[in-house]
Amino acid sequence: MSSKSPAPGQPTPPAAFDPWSSGTPAYRACLLGGMIFTFFGVVTLLIAVFTDSAGVRTTGFILTGVGLLAHLVGIGLRRAQAARILRERKNQS
Repeated sequence: MSSKSPAPGQPTPPAAFDPWSSGTPAYRACLLGGMIFTFFGVVTLLIAVFTDSAGVRTTGFILTGVGLLAHLVGIGLRRAQAARILRERKNQS
């Protein structure tokens, strides 16, 4: 994508929608938490590969699962927020 301004007389393209800046604090927390837990889960699983430890492997799977669950909760929160925004727009018109 080009960052150039449109030619004179041309319509300005709509701004890209940024879910991070318009998301709720709960959405942001779930997203960050999900990324952090997933990262540590993957790192723990990599350590488990080299140490051949069942306990470390189980911990890695749990951390990764919690991260994925947090992402799914974040998606649900964002979906609820989008539905609320659409409902408010519908009631305004």
